[in-house]
Amino acid sequence: MAELDHLIFASRDVDEGVRIIEDLTGARAVAGGPHMGLGTHNALLTFDDRTYFEVIGIDPSQPEPDGPRPFGLDDRPSPGLAGYAIHPTGDETLEDLAAAMSAAGFDPGAVADMSRRRPDGELIRWRLTIGGDTGVASQGALPFAIDWGAGPSPAASLPSMGRLLSLTVRHPDDAIRDSVRALGLGVAVEAGEAALIAAVETPNGTIEIS
Repeated sequence: MAELDHLIFASRDVDEGVRIIEDLTGARAVAGGPHMGLGTHNALLTFDDRTYFEVIGIDPSQPEPDGPRPFGLDDRPSPGLAGYAIHPTGDETLEDLAAAMSAAGFDPGAVADMSRRRPDGELIRWRLTIGGDTGVASQGALPFAIDWGAGPSPAASLPSMGRLLSLTVRHPDDAIRDSVRALGLGVAVEAGEAALIAAVETPNGTIEIS
């Protein structure tokens, strides 16, 4: 059964996103590294050794990418939760998870190989589903899938921002809500204006990030 891998907080300026999250939680995200060719970079915190939190933004050191940056960064008016990823568990493969997403009623897109180099120089690699009906098309309601292969998840080596209590997926479309429920992720699904809402228990108390 698939489970949450990470939440994505999109901020055109990563430093601004890091400040927002630090003000809310008391935890400061550490630099993750650039996504070469996509025009983005990130900063990271963790919830536990399998689930983490990503602040992603425009990387001013990279040239303009060939296509739009992910999570609507080019046109995003303000920072906020923009998406979430899931990963396979047990004997599942990324292809199994992509098939489950298709069975849930939406196109997961193609499987692509990705990598980034951490500030310490280590190259980390992963595979993920990209495109399809996920991400911006569903305003973050539908997840993408990721597989870290033989390597450890980044979640295992990051500073903690607290404990993820819940993730709520809100969307006005019945079909999209049904698709999320069909994945069996244990997230709350509600009707209403599209939004992702994470409740996190932190040293600053229980806060909501949306």
